[in-house]
Amino acid sequence: MKPDLQYLREKCPLPVIMQRLGLERYAKSSCPSPFRPDEHASWGIFQHNGHWLFKDFATGECGDEIAFLAQYHKLDNQRDFLKLLDLYQELANRSDIVSYMTLPEELPVFNFPDLSFLEDGTEEQIRRLSILRHISLPGLQYAADRGHLRFGHWRGHEVFGVVDESELLGEIRRLDGLEFPGFGSFPSHKSHTIKHSRKNWPLGILDAEDCTGVALVEGLPDFLAMHQFIVEADLRRKVGAVAMLTSSCDISADTIHRFQGKYVRIFPHQDQPGIDAAERWQRQLINAKAEHVDFFNFRAIEVGPDSKLKDLCDFNQHRGAGQPTINILETLTL
Repeated sequence: MKPDLQYLREKCPLPVIMQRLGLERYAKSSCPSPFRPDEHASWGIFQHNGHWLFKDFATGECGDEIAFLAQYHKLDNQRDFLKLLDLYQELANRSDIVSYMTLPEELPVFNFPDLSFLEDGTEEQIRRLSILRHISLPGLQYAADRGHLRFGHWRGHEVFGVVDESELLGEIRRLDGLEFPGFGSFPSHKSHTIKHSRKNWPLGILDAEDCTGVALVEGLPDFLAMHQFIVEADLRRKVGAVAMLTSSCDISADTIHRFQGKYVRIFPHQDQPGIDAAERWQRQLINAKAEHVDFFNFRAIEVGPDSKLKDLCDFNQHRGAGQPTINILETLTL
């Protein structure tokens, strides 16, 4: 008789499978991967909607017990499903099996942000966003091609947003440029971070892995704008755009090692929280053995007697007003 998958999951959830395979030291919310040589905490297991899952922060892959067994036995989830089901039943039938509740670490219940309402944008939506944010069409298309720029509808508003390959965070803004209205005790606001997002995750860091340089910005608008500068300088394969979506967080401990050996330039917002955050990030990156870390100084750029640049988007909008051309990514790939 064909094994019942739901019964197997109840009798032998993922932590128990790992214990039976001698991998109980990896039954943690954050640890090195059991499937490759790994010196960093880039893998973990958690509960989501009553189910156990693993998450590989290096590849973005997420899966259940069957997916775990497929990786362990080097089989294909779909093609070898029946074989995997038999292997699962063999583990579940072992009489010496222990309850996952006896494992040494209490694991968290983890929820991913619901990003299902966001999808690829149309040419018209990208064109409207280009006009709204003064970012070139090639720059926005590059962000879309990387899988970061998405569009959708939220609470009756047409929105654009940024997401990450890890599916750990998402943030949206209205495509008409207006603020989201307040609700309850929450005031009106320009940006909305999707519930359960990890704000300390550096957005874009996974697909910057093969780049020698990283342009680290703060916030959704600067993240999209940076794609324009990378396209203009023809540095798609050399410089990765990465964003911390808020100045209030340090870079997450389970991703900071990904900056090791890279040239990093931080483009801080020119307010005190932005400057303080940039200095914290610089210390983190130096400790993580980034090859070089510096700042882009917006204050050194003259835009008028009574005007000061606030951030990268502000700099982008002031370009061409009689100012000399400035290569903001110069020396970042040496």
